[in-house]
Amino acid sequence: MGRPRKEPLERRTAKLPPVRITDAELAAVTLQAAAAGVSLTEFVRQRALGGEVIRRRGKAEAQLLSELNRIGINLNQIARILNSGQGRDPHHLDHVLGRLVVAVEHIARP
Repeated sequence: MGRPRKEPLERRTAKLPPVRITDAELAAVTLQAAAAGVSLTEFVRQRALGGEVIRRRGKAEAQLLSELNRIGINLNQIARILNSGQGRDPHHLDHVLGRLVVAVEHIARP
């Protein structure tokens, strides 16, 4: 099944007038778009309409966020058990906290 058709108001059919820039400006804008992980067209559109460019997440960032989410779920389960009085210190608490430290250190790297 294909993607549903966009409504007429959602279609990008209107065009801006051509904009002349220097080669250096084009190179700078192209580098900024590449750094943001978006196409040049998307970069210019976002800058013109909102002033800020929403950077796409890379595969590594998505994996890191997924790992942090799993760690958060584990910590939430541990906290629920400890707060309910049903158990003592879970044996895997050190393991979960160790994974959290590794993930945070990975984020802090330049």
